[in-house]
Amino acid sequence: MSRLIALFTIFLCCLTQHSFAQLVTWTDNIPSALQPFQNKPQILASYTQDHIFIYGHPPVKTSIPTLKSNPQPTANFTSAAIIVPANAQQVAKTLTDFNQYVGLFPTLKSAKTLVHSGNITQMKYRVSIPTPIPVLNFNEDVTMQHQLAANSISTLVIDAPIPYGVGRFEWFALDENRTLIALTQWSDLNQPQGFLVKKILNAIPDAKLGIPSSGSAFILEALRNRFIGSNSTPLAAGQIPNPQLTTSQLTKVTQLSQAAQQPVSFLHAPTTLAYTHGRESMRFTTTYQFYKQSPQQLQKWLHPIAYKELFPRQIKKVSTTTIQNQRQDADVQVNIGLGVINIPFAFKLHFYYPQSTENNFHANGGDLRYIKGQMHLNASNQGSLLKMTTAMKIDEKAPFLLRAMRSLPYHDTLPAVGGNTVFMQKIKTKM
Repeated sequence: MSRLIALFTIFLCCLTQHSFAQLVTWTDNIPSALQPFQNKPQILASYTQDHIFIYGHPPVKTSIPTLKSNPQPTANFTSAAIIVPANAQQVAKTLTDFNQYVGLFPTLKSAKTLVHSGNITQMKYRVSIPTPIPVLNFNEDVTMQHQLAANSISTLVIDAPIPYGVGRFEWFALDENRTLIALTQWSDLNQPQGFLVKKILNAIPDAKLGIPSSGSAFILEALRNRFIGSNSTPLAAGQIPNPQLTTSQLTKVTQLSQAAQQPVSFLHAPTTLAYTHGRESMRFTTTYQFYKQSPQQLQKWLHPIAYKELFPRQIKKVSTTTIQNQRQDADVQVNIGLGVINIPFAFKLHFYYPQSTENNFHANGGDLRYIKGQMHLNASNQGSLLKMTTAMKIDEKAPFLLRAMRSLPYHDTLPAVGGNTVFMQKIKTKM
């Protein structure tokens, strides 16, 4: 299932480099995150609100001087934005202090300046992701070249398990006490070099679909924790977060998805849901994807029996009850094979179909206790806009191999971000 495949994209969110201690000549031509919004921070901020807002750019040529065979590859950049309650000077101080990235980003264990010249700094970082399963532990030295401008930092990957990539932080003052931070990045996921990374991507190639959005969410979630904290909003029974978008904004979201051929996501602020044992923290993501097909042509993807068609390698069996009173139960048997280890599990979901173009679902047994979400199809501009809102996390009573994933950073936040994206993209490949 896409939500569990997404857990393993967390392994790949921060992969970077080795150490050459020699500056690389590089001209940054990364598109600005503001580009789709008339280059105006206030417009992008009106979409971002209190979410982490994630969206793609149309394919464009970029510059990767370390990629000798193709130094100007075509890149599908992904941008993510967040508004923090801090002035632009505070944000700049945090983002430009590379040695203090340790403590800011949870997988970084050390940072060392290799070379510094003018506005260019090459840094060596130690990335460590321990798990209770030693074969899945990730420990790498990584190197990045940062180039500082007036309100941005552009970064070039020098050498890494995923060795070819670029990114840029930008920050824009919205007023004296609020700053818009945006991250735009792309990496070539088809040429991994690290042993563990190769094993995971070879075993689960679908993970590549979720890495750009999960990676961006990982970095901005770290900034959310630094500047905002983790205060949660209690949701009423049956309530699910919903982006507050005007009609024109929803049209723009549709256009963004059309132009980039990628989903558009809103990672909502932290919330809690009521369960029998008390309130449980749950982190929702809402994702939109435009398809050329009509809602009627897409309706089958609202039903769990179609999951095996989307993920034949991971989903071994789907058993469903007959739909009665617009309700249905599903038992899904899954085996996530990582090449180095297999993780079998089962989850049970209860579905409610208020209408033929909508479903609501939640976990009602199995190895995953905390899953909740809904999907809705709307006719839109000679096609359909699929909206998917989900939250999923692994609890402390899950089977050991699943429970091991709780050691990963933001294990309760990123699976829905990557899972929604993978699910949407897999549907596109089947149409």
